[in-house]
Formats: sequence, C-alpha cells, structure tokens
Amino acid sequence: MAFRQTSNVFSVILSDVTKLTSALPAVGDVVTSANLEKGAVVITNVGLERLDAAVFAALSATDRFLVVQGKGANQPLMKSPVLTKGRIAVTTAKFKPAQQQVTAIGFNGTTGALPTANNTDFWIKIRKRDNDAANRSQPMSLFAGPVKTDGTGTQAELAAALVKNGYLNFKDEPANHYLKFEAICNNAGATDGTATSATVVKGSKGVVLNAGPTTMAVGDFIRFGTAVSDPVYLIKAISGTNLTLDTPYVGETGAVAAIEFVTAALAAVANFGILITGIQAPFNVNSFRDYYANRFTANFSDSTVLVSHLAGAYNGNGMFQQVALDEYMSYGFEGQNGMLDVPPQFRDQEVKIPGVTAGATALTAKYSAINIAWEEDIQGLVSKAGGKGNVLVYLNLENSGGSGILATTPDNTGETLADTLGITPSTLNQ
Repeated sequence: MAFRQTSNVFSVILSDVTKLTSALPAVGDVVTSANLEKGAVVITNVGLERLDAAVFAALSATDRFLVVQGKGANQPLMKSPVLTKGRIAVTTAKFKPAQQQVTAIGFNGTTGALPTANNTDFWIKIRKRDNDAANRSQPMSLFAGPVKTDGTGTQAELAAALVKNGYLNFKDEPANHYLKFEAICNNAGATDGTATSATVVKGSKGVVLNAGPTTMAVGDFIRFGTAVSDPVYLIKAISGTNLTLDTPYVGETGAVAAIEFVTAALAAVANFGILITGIQAPFNVNSFRDYYANRFTANFSDSTVLVSHLAGAYNGNGMFQQVALDEYMSYGFEGQNGMLDVPPQFRDQEVKIPGVTAGATALTAKYSAINIAWEEDIQGLVSKAGGKGNVLVYLNLENSGGSGILATTPDNTGETLADTLGITPSTLNQ
C-alpha cells in the first residue's frame, strides 16, 4: 500500500470481521474499553459518544470525530487523532493478492526451446532486483549451473540438470529458496491407464499415486496437470503407488487432480523450458524483515534462447505482512518504543497472521483499507504551520468460498464503520 508518506503522522485502526455490530454500545453511548470488545471499531465524537451513519452525515464541516478500536477490557482504546470532517479526504483500496514474478527460459508454454549442443556448459544467471539496501544499487548475481551436457545432449537432459542445480543453489537463498525452478515441456503427454491423480508434498521427492501405474515408467516425465505450461518432473523410481522424483517437488502440498506423463523417448525430441518463479520470503515483523514480492532479471548463457517474462511481481494490497508493518510502525507514534530496551519489549499486535494468530489462515488474514487523509492548520503564538497525516483503517475480510468479503450477514463493525463514512461496504469485497 502506498497510502502514507514517511513525513506524515499516521495511525492504524484494525477491525476483526468476527466482531458484530449488534454487540456495539448504542448510538450516543460513551464508548469505553469495557463496552467495545477487542477488534471492534466505531466512529465517535470527541466525547467518545458513538455515531452512526445518520448522525455522522449531519455533522458540519467544522465538527470533529475519532475512529476508535477496542483493544480489550483491560487495555486502553486505540484512537485516531481528532479529525475535522471538512478537512479529510477518504479513499479506499480493496484487497488484492500478491503476485510473484514468473520467467521462462526456452519453451514458455507456447513457443521457444532450450539448446541441444553436446558436451557444452550452460547456466542461468539471476540478478536480484529486490527493493532492499543490498540489491537496489548493486544487485547480487546468483546462478543455476553451470551444467554440462553429454555427447548426445537433449533438451530433456539439460532441463533436468538445470532444475536440479537451481534447486540446490537456491535452497539457502535466503533460507527460503528465493526462486523455484521447474521444467515444462511442449509434448502433449498421455494419461496412464490407472494412475490419474497424485498427492504431493512441498520439498519432498516422494509422490503417492491413486493407483499403481501401468504405462508410466522410470525415465519418463510426470506432469502435474494437463496443460503444456504445467510443470514436469523426471521419474527416478516407481514402487507400487509411490514415485520418486529426480528433484523435490516445489509446488504446494496437496492433491493434484489430474496428471499426465511424457515418455523418455518423446521427451528426448520435445522442446523444454525452465519456469522460474519467485518464492515469498518468510516474514516476522519483530525482526523487521521487509515485505515485497521477489523481483529479478534472468539471462541464459546462450543469448539466442528465448527468455519470456510471463508475470510481473506485485506486492498486493491488504496483505497481512503490509498491515503488520503499518501497525508496528504506528505504535511508535503511540509511544511504544520498548523495542529499544534491553531486552526489547515487543509492541502490541492485533493483525491476523497465518500460523501465528490462533485460527488465522491465508483466507482469513485479508484486509481492505480505508485511508482518511487529514490536514490541519497549527497556529502558535508567533507562527502558523500545516500538519497532515493519515488514518489507515484496515478492515478484516470474511472468507467466502476463497474470496474475502466485508459485507457480511449479520453486520460486522468494520462494515458498519464503512457505511458510517458513506462507503458502500460491498465495494471493499475482494
């Protein structure tokens, strides 16, 4: 999100989509830490009396208000700066998922091929383009290879060697593999007579088939999917319903509904490519590991080979990592500077983080955002200056069939807050 500037004062308000409007104090009642449950959000006047859409709409341009978040019965309320209605500008951004960069060397799913020279060294050179201090001005170079073909070099041989070397070279960069390498093949493939689906585990060479294969054999390539753009892996061993791959599977753990295979003979005359995809780095806000989708430039040792940019890196909007960073930084403005202590005292954290927050998953840790930009005249005895800032209201979304929604039934407090500001809640659905 690019809502805020480093020169601005900003505060962050987080809603929890599970907090219902029906549990809020009545309109006109004074909001306290005792009656505003943790994760619930409201708009109040400066006397902390709750406002609804009708009351807020009737405020004059000079009337002032607050955005307030409950932090728990024994915790102080999280309050925005006092905002003047006529001096704010409200914008919104719905949740958009991040996208990692995807680049192909050789065959790209439509066209292209790897070279077939015998007894020749080949390699892929990666230049990191991440927005961090180490790679902005002097990008680091990383390599998959060199690998050398034999006296009867084929694209299949080269693809398998580059994937294996790329996996090994990147497995500790930076402790998350950084990029994943997979082969793709232009041969249409075939369906085995009995083995038609598979279960895979990320980082494992083992594959469990739904049945023992009847036509698939060692030396063939198994395709996880049915399109020529789906990845293929070289089969090293078969035992009953269990396959062993030449390299660990780098996709996500789970079931693959449809599989195909390319025979060794057909693979030897097929076109292959190397699919290179960014891997999201681990994130821990207390370690202040920055969040971004990986960006890189890929070059092949043979400059005549096609290099295709298939998808660009995109950080997304409302990703939990972005929300966590903003929440963390905003607490500095609230005076929580205990991270400078020895030992450090961690700042509060309300953002939902998969695997950290109880019950949170990637599907329930999505946020849409309302940005309330404010500007005020600050007058002193002998001076006059302008002050400006932002209130970032991150609205947690409910999972609905894999998509995040703000407009729920019954109403949640984030939905009601959006409505109070004159925003149609459904416009903030994913």
